[in-house]
Amino acid sequence: MRTNQRELRINVPVLARVEGEGALTLHIREQAIEHLDLRIFEPPRLFEKLLEGRSYDQVPDMVARICGICPVAYQMSAIHALEQAFAVVPGPWVRAMRRLFYCGEWLQSHSLHIHLLAAPDFLGFDSAPAMATKYPGELRRGLRLQALGNEIMRLIGGRSVHPVGACVGGFHHQPDAAALRALRERLSAALEDAGELVRWSATLDLPDDDQVFCSVALRHADEYPMNEGRIVSSGGLDIDIADYEVHFQEHHVSHSTALHSLLDGEPYLVGPLARVNLNLERLPGAVQEVLQESGIRFPSNNMFHSIVARAAEIYYALLEAMRLIDTLPGAAQAAVTVQPRAGTGFGCTEAPRGLLWHRYETDAAGRIVAARIVPPTSQNQVRIEEDIRLSLQRFGLQHSEDELRTRAETVIRNYDPCISCATHFLKLKVERDPHSTTCPLPATGEGSADAGTSAPVRIIGIGSANSLDQVGWKAVEALVAQRFPARFGSGLVALEICPAPAVLPALLADARLLVFVDALAGEHGIGTLSRLDTDDIAVVPDRHSSHSMGLGEAVALCKSLAGFSPRIVCYGIGIGSYTVVGSEITPEGIVAAVSQELANALELEIGAFLADNPDGD
Repeated sequence: MRTNQRELRINVPVLARVEGEGALTLHIREQAIEHLDLRIFEPPRLFEKLLEGRSYDQVPDMVARICGICPVAYQMSAIHALEQAFAVVPGPWVRAMRRLFYCGEWLQSHSLHIHLLAAPDFLGFDSAPAMATKYPGELRRGLRLQALGNEIMRLIGGRSVHPVGACVGGFHHQPDAAALRALRERLSAALEDAGELVRWSATLDLPDDDQVFCSVALRHADEYPMNEGRIVSSGGLDIDIADYEVHFQEHHVSHSTALHSLLDGEPYLVGPLARVNLNLERLPGAVQEVLQESGIRFPSNNMFHSIVARAAEIYYALLEAMRLIDTLPGAAQAAVTVQPRAGTGFGCTEAPRGLLWHRYETDAAGRIVAARIVPPTSQNQVRIEEDIRLSLQRFGLQHSEDELRTRAETVIRNYDPCISCATHFLKLKVERDPHSTTCPLPATGEGSADAGTSAPVRIIGIGSANSLDQVGWKAVEALVAQRFPARFGSGLVALEICPAPAVLPALLADARLLVFVDALAGEHGIGTLSRLDTDDIAVVPDRHSSHSMGLGEAVALCKSLAGFSPRIVCYGIGIGSYTVVGSEITPEGIVAAVSQELANALELEIGAFLADNPDGD
């Protein structure tokens, strides 16, 4: 056939709408995939080595930095492991509060993935802003659910991004009882949204693509798994989490910097579909009923049904959060006393993306001797490659290069891979043979970083943990230290940090003045301050931003979905060329030089806004 005689080379510089970068190479011969490599080329982040020598009480906040989308999962797995090593039993209040904390993360992470990352694929759009032109109601519903998850994380963890409220032994503070009651009302009001989301997700044009695979998840005797349980599989595995390394092996492959994981030598699946497949009867009757109504049957062998499983877990998280608040035990204190000792502990919880396993060895003083962290994405890596192979083969290799690329990207995005989480995606290259992916802030309170989503003025530090890109975060940290919000009275000004523009829409909520603080590279001198108006924030596809959504695109999405037109400005702090390595230039140094100038400028900016809008409207 003519299609067999052509040679195709398809290159996608960065896979859109996932965290991290990688590449896919396909070798096609005689309408068959002869060779397939999903290549991860992000450098190792070495978190496990960074933890060595650290005191145990530093670990929760450090591992939270592995992921900006699911920090609670990393905190909980680490804390459980360290408590096991120290023989600490926190008690029923802490257990319930941790489960509530996890409900918030499931809500925000699943909502973000469904609406901003996955749904555009099944509706024929290349981005969430494009999808908003035809499906604004669906996106607003998703952002409401995501914002509610953020609110739970904020209430318990002190802030919604990289929360700092959890510790070994419990929490640093107890949430206010009135705030919990108010949260309970919001959860109840969101149930209708969640039920509609499950029904809507089942109506998407999901490919019919059944495959044979092994599901792996935690299983608990009495509840749907989040923080505790035994590791089970659809193949009959049933082990204690301490025996993980006996059955699960990681190994290096030549084409990738990421580790590949196998269960007794075979690929396996972790994540929401695996959880529902293995724990369907643990879901409340209301969730099972709406799944029956959807027409999607579980257990399912169609990986594209993952989006329906995520929607069902959103519904479950709402119901479970309500139940936990209603039955919350009394607590004399937020944390129990911890006495460190030498030992080894294991922690395994269900991150939104799947099984997250930690092991820590400590010395007598509680310092970390060794650490091992196995994230969900690395466990799914081999399964993703196999899924791409089978899905493309079934889809038809005679399709155009654009169609093949789109299908491959859809398969990968369906897993919601967090390549950055893997710490250890997509250029696509198809070859046809012609002949045959810390900046701690104080907890909620006076001068806090997080004053709730109702504040009309929101100052948001944009950035990442990479080198001088931390300047936006560090600038907000300096404003917190100065108790900047207190200058304007209670509840008017809130401060946030943001690890990825894709989380912005849910953080912004009903803000009337949005002020972004970000690093400004290029011609701008180090330590200079520049004010950019809305028109200066370019709305262009930025494939090198987290989740392929740059600041401009996030702002555009917020404005298109809002029932108002917020005033938006950005203060950029110059960092020069951003390529200086090993120099004495630090984020802290740059912020120190510009901190007072920034505070003065923001005071004038907010003062002018409040003069025009005395009620914050």
